[in-house]
Amino acid sequence: MRLVLFFVSISCFTFGQKEIKLSSSIDKVTIFFQGAQVQHQKKTELSPGRQILVFEKLTDYIDPNSVQLKATGDLTILSVSTRKNYEDLKMSITEIEELNKRKNMLYDKDQLLRDEYAILQNDKNLLQINSDLKGSEVGMKVSELKEAYTFIHLKMLEIVGRQTVLIKELETLQKEINKVEQEIQTRQSKPVINFTEILVEVDVASATNSTFDFNYISPRASWTPYYDLRSDGIGKPVRLEAKALVNQSTGIEWKNVDLVLSTNDPYENSKEPILQEWYLNYNNYPQPKNVVGRNIPTFDYSGQKLRGEVIDASTGEPLAFAKVTFSNNPSVGAVTDFDGKFEVIVPKGERYLTASYIGFNAVQLAINAPYLKFFVQPQEVSLEEVVITSNKESSVRIQQDMRRNVSQIEGVQLSKRKKLNFLGSRERSESDTWEYRGDMAGEAEKLEEAKNVQTVISKKELRVEYAIQTKMTIPSDGQDQRVQISTYELPANYEYHAAPKLDPSVYLVAQVSGWEKLNLLNAESNLYFDGTYIGKTYIDVNSTKDTLSFSLGKDNKIQMERTKVKENSKIKTIGTRQKVDVSWEIKLKNNGGANIPIFIKDQFPISIVEDIKVKRGEFSEGKIADKSGIITWNFMLDASQNKILKFDYSVDYQKGYVLYLE
Repeated sequence: MRLVLFFVSISCFTFGQKEIKLSSSIDKVTIFFQGAQVQHQKKTELSPGRQILVFEKLTDYIDPNSVQLKATGDLTILSVSTRKNYEDLKMSITEIEELNKRKNMLYDKDQLLRDEYAILQNDKNLLQINSDLKGSEVGMKVSELKEAYTFIHLKMLEIVGRQTVLIKELETLQKEINKVEQEIQTRQSKPVINFTEILVEVDVASATNSTFDFNYISPRASWTPYYDLRSDGIGKPVRLEAKALVNQSTGIEWKNVDLVLSTNDPYENSKEPILQEWYLNYNNYPQPKNVVGRNIPTFDYSGQKLRGEVIDASTGEPLAFAKVTFSNNPSVGAVTDFDGKFEVIVPKGERYLTASYIGFNAVQLAINAPYLKFFVQPQEVSLEEVVITSNKESSVRIQQDMRRNVSQIEGVQLSKRKKLNFLGSRERSESDTWEYRGDMAGEAEKLEEAKNVQTVISKKELRVEYAIQTKMTIPSDGQDQRVQISTYELPANYEYHAAPKLDPSVYLVAQVSGWEKLNLLNAESNLYFDGTYIGKTYIDVNSTKDTLSFSLGKDNKIQMERTKVKENSKIKTIGTRQKVDVSWEIKLKNNGGANIPIFIKDQFPISIVEDIKVKRGEFSEGKIADKSGIITWNFMLDASQNKILKFDYSVDYQKGYVLYLE
């Protein structure tokens, strides 16, 4: 047995050699903060001789420089390369013809109903013109008037009733037409599945059973850590649940794979910075910092064969002899064949391709796949107003406009845009188009609760890996999937904190220790206390503190009030100087049923101007930080206990200036 390790190389295969198609499932995926390493394994029997193995239908988003492959067996790997391919899932020409045939039958029926409506409208107009029963010369008898009136009345009822039925039938028929047209549009718009193939040229010495292990990196995946921090009550430990939001849009579902979450980022700059000489001169500028961003690979289609087709968006049928050109090289391009298909070699540096056809709007697409579908819309044509004049000097004004939906029928709203002839009927034409309005809003999918699975955490030299000990399935929809990494129970001390100068409320705080040994990551955390969601916080693992502090919300059972003691707060003016004495009082009351440790913080002002002099007074039972001027009171507040804290200060400054001293 020989074990061969081979990295990707760009090579030209001998085209006369036989290609052997192989499909391989995904065994393991290592997801980085950006990107994922996908691993495959394939066992196969090989016959002697040179041959090309094609591992097909891999994700279209492969970094070709990251492909690695090794094989066992009596063989030699000559070269490894990648190429693009596709699978067209469009419906067959027969299906298109059947749907268009059905659509045309509905058009015929629609036209018959419109013709009948027009005839009825003509009869109705004729009755209205001849509804004058007075007679021109000889008066009519009463019996003749009654008979004529009855005839006109019944005939008008019959006409109006039939027109009402026709309108309803036209509305129903139009819904059927729209449904067929939408089906054509939807089915014809099925995307082409693009994928990458890895081609391996091997020389097999003798018939052998070989195992191929290969992997590559795709940038279309990522994961983000987050935490759930839960406390079941005061005095109980805090449960820290480490979780991850995993997503991928590689186009291939990862089904029942071994999943590893890594803190590595293959696209992060890893080049060591080089410090250059620093020269000083007058009027010099700061040295520019060479900031290198993340280099996410994109596939260059230059020199590649690009295939595709041009389709009439109104009928779903291919357009023969459509022109396809490049943006920067209009003279380079191709013309579609009778099936609307084309092939063209992409010139260097080209990123966009344009399809055009006489009577249709041109469409431009980015070259981001080996097979492109162009859906071109017919151009709208508005005809001028036509006036037809008879010999009797009466004129009929008829508006011909392809953008009109209905021919003189009120109450029928049609999305089909048709050409109208001078009788108001509708004619089918090859340039008929329709509008499809889909509901693009869509409801946001809710994330499922993270699965409770075991995880093995490995601390490498430059990274940490979290190996999920359960097979996972991650769909290729770009949506976040919750994955649970591990759960920890951490000892916690519960305290009450307050800063009455900013907020009169008292907050319950959990002080958690032992977190620095858990290989945590910087991430947001959801807070839960006693089964209730409290809010969000952020875990900063770069902190130098031994404990992490989490606020669990307000406790309304603790009342606090900060007031200014007016009798001790005075303003004195001596010459050009002014002295202000300020005294504060903080009142607390514990209305709860337990003794609590509480921390209260307030502050003395700090002068940054020599002319402003601050004198600190009394601050009963408190401790002061000289540099910041912050006073901290730390004590136990017994149940139902009242307590008063006092502190004061004075400020001496130049008269005439304004200072805010509260």
